[in-house]
Amino acid sequence: MNITNKILIVINIFFLLYYSFQLLVFTDEFALSNLGAFNHAIAGLSEVIGIIFLSLAISLFLILINSIKSQLPLFITILLIQLLIFINFLRYIFTDSPGETTMESITLNAIIFFFGFISSGIFLYKNYKILKQF
Repeated sequence: MNITNKILIVINIFFLLYYSFQLLVFTDEFALSNLGAFNHAIAGLSEVIGIIFLSLAISLFLILINSIKSQLPLFITILLIQLLIFINFLRYIFTDSPGETTMESITLNAIIFFFGFISSGIFLYKNYKILKQF
């Protein structure tokens, strides 16, 4: 695996770990500042999403150690998660309805997910043939 691929994977690992850490450690604060509200349903959902992001980051770390061969479904899953969350944040931006949170927080999160999506897209484009091999 070349250095560019490693950098793109590391970017996604940091991206996923950042949100996982925010969702698992600072559940209350993250929910209040980014979602605008807090209750047990929001906390539980935040923790589940944090666990999913942590699992994806661990998977990427293991791929970094081993090989990217035959890992296309995982990388497509990560790409789609980043795209769909980015689109969801754009919906809040374009409708100018941030709810209980601030537009700056939503915009920052949209930018972070956009860069994660771009790095995943570049990685998939560069490595499609290797990723789909069995």
